[in-house]
Amino acid sequence: MKRLLLIEDEEVIVKALKRLLERNHYLVEVATTVEQAIELHPSAFDLILADLRLPGEQGTHIIPEANPVPVVIMTSHASVRSAVDAMRLGAIDYIAKPFDHDELLLVIERALTQNFLQVQNRALRLDIERMCPAQLHIEGTVIENLLATLSQLKDSAGCVHLFGERGTDKEGVARALHAVSPRRDAPFLIAQITGQSTDKDSALLFGNAGRTSSKTLPVGGYLQAAQNGTLVIRHVERLSHGAQLKLAEALSASTLHSTSSSRPQVINVRVITIGNDRIDSDSQSGHINSELAGLLAAQQFEVPPLRERPRDILPLAMQRLDYLRQRHALPELKLSQEAESALTANQWPGNVAELDSVLTRAAFVCRGSTLSADDLGFNQTTLGARDLSLDEYFRYVVLRNQKELSETELATRLGISRKALWERRQKMQLLRDTRE
Repeated sequence: MKRLLLIEDEEVIVKALKRLLERNHYLVEVATTVEQAIELHPSAFDLILADLRLPGEQGTHIIPEANPVPVVIMTSHASVRSAVDAMRLGAIDYIAKPFDHDELLLVIERALTQNFLQVQNRALRLDIERMCPAQLHIEGTVIENLLATLSQLKDSAGCVHLFGERGTDKEGVARALHAVSPRRDAPFLIAQITGQSTDKDSALLFGNAGRTSSKTLPVGGYLQAAQNGTLVIRHVERLSHGAQLKLAEALSASTLHSTSSSRPQVINVRVITIGNDRIDSDSQSGHINSELAGLLAAQQFEVPPLRERPRDILPLAMQRLDYLRQRHALPELKLSQEAESALTANQWPGNVAELDSVLTRAAFVCRGSTLSADDLGFNQTTLGARDLSLDEYFRYVVLRNQKELSETELATRLGISRKALWERRQKMQLLRDTRE
């Protein structure tokens, strides 16, 4: 049962309302003043029904004390001004005396439903942030620089295309872009185009053509559900030719036509498409028609593979370890110097996805609080078995020993001149950190 706190000083009204509410399966407690209501711990109730004019403080004074519990204000002095003032102070709704019983029950039910949805939405946001944390913004990293460029784009219904190898976490970049945009408080949705069923893929974006039987999508599909927010479309090239034309038309006109209405629905959505290739390549191969390609090709950016962004590896690794700690209640973990060197020296053909897998396994096999190269699967035996390339070997030796050895000693160990060491460092972006 829902618990309601009724704040009313007129005994006749108290008796009538208490009887009405209890008959409709609400548990009701009564206070005659705001002071009495505060003693009952208003934040422990599901809803508060408060008269505006009370002995002592006005009923609206309970609003900050009850937060985030919704408050409905009652008054026999109905006016637009008092309604506006109550809502400005944080009341969820307003009802004037004398009121119809059915009207009051409807107001209460609506307020409870609205509050439930808000609470559920906050909980879902927190859970999503826990499961899909925003990328760390580390100054100087490739991804930070890419996000800085993306965030400077005009926030409109225009499209952005992110492309790159599998596993580079393009979805994470899209999520981070949404988080720093003016749309951050609006929906963020991801549509995965499979290409296996034309009807299902079309319904995913555009809805069920007027059929309201779907329990998971509104009539307008993801395009409507993402209104005012961001819609990420994975593998837009897998859409059928007809669906691509419909998507191009909707994005160009910022409207969506539905068989359930004679009037087009206005859509305000930023679309981010994700794929392995540039739009130009997909267009030339015939996978994307010219109408849609023209919209997507204007703003396309590559998310580089992890081997080309060595400075991102350790920040991403620490982010992943922090996520694992929170998700699985693990102790705080750190990386040994050897582990850091091994991570940075690896070429990561599987990119961020492979890095996540290696760290997840290591976090569960580690017996202490410091991850070693052995925990990561990068001991001397495996390093030899992997047949490191010259670049990988150079990277590993430099990162493993540069804190203990001078440049001359490093060059001697590698069998090259100091100048060759410096040139190779420049080429591979392995400059010594002079801040230490």
